[in-house]
Amino acid sequence: MPSPEARPPLTLTVAGTTVRFAWHVDRWTHEVLGADGTRWRSIEETAAGDDPRWPASPVLVELSALDTPAGRVILGVGLAGRSHFSASVGPDPTAPDRLRFDLACRVNEPPLWLGSTYRDSEGLVRIGPGPLAQPPPTTVQWAYAFASGDLVPLAGARVEPRPD
Repeated sequence: MPSPEARPPLTLTVAGTTVRFAWHVDRWTHEVLGADGTRWRSIEETAAGDDPRWPASPVLVELSALDTPAGRVILGVGLAGRSHFSASVGPDPTAPDRLRFDLACRVNEPPLWLGSTYRDSEGLVRIGPGPLAQPPPTTVQWAYAFASGDLVPLAGARVEPRPD
C-alpha cells in the first residue's frame, strides 16, 4: 500500500463538472466544482453526537479509477465502526450532463446519521437515503448528481432542509 504522501489526487470531469479527491489524514475527501463556479466541499468529520461510527460523509480509504465504455469512473471503499461504505462516481448513464454519485453502506445497527454532507456558499447541505426499509443488518443505498450548478437527489435520496 502506498504511503499517504504517495497518494496523488484523483480528478474526474463530466460535462464541465469536476470532482477532485485528495488524501487527508486517514481518508479521501473530495470537492465538486461546477462549470458555473459553484463549489461543494465534502465534510468528513463525525456527524451524529460525536459518535465516530456515523461520519458526516461516507468514509473512503481506498480509491481506484476504472475506464468503462461510458467513461472513467472512480470507485471507493471504506469503513467506520462496523459499517462498510462503497462509492461509484462517474457519468450518469441516464443524463450525460451529470456527474453521478452512487453510494452504499452495509449497516449492522440503526444509524444515527447516514448520508453525505457538503459545504457550499450557503452553508451545509446534507443528502441521504430515506428511512431504513428493513432492520439491520442491511445495505442502504442513495444516489445524487451534480449538474448545472445544482445538487440533484436520485434514487430515493432526500436533501435535508438547511438549518435556519
